[in-house]
Amino acid sequence: MDQGWNKENKEKKGDLKTVRLSIEIPEHIRDEFRDAVEKNGKCMKDVLRQYMQKYIWKQSELQRNRQKRRQNIG
Repeated sequence: MDQGWNKENKEKKGDLKTVRLSIEIPEHIRDEFRDAVEKNGKCMKDVLRQYMQKYIWKQSELQRNRQKRRQNIG
């Protein structure tokens, strides 16, 4: 299932609690990232949110694949 679709559904239902994320990075990296996403008509928050969702999905897929390999070996 697409994580973005699932998240949007939860937001519509009001089931999703949001939190603020704070990270420390060099100022020039933040500025270059902001410029890059704005050139593509997006905002930093949306790009980072989408990246995190894809990362979570990818890690869960990798974990499932590892479990399948273990079951096939054993």
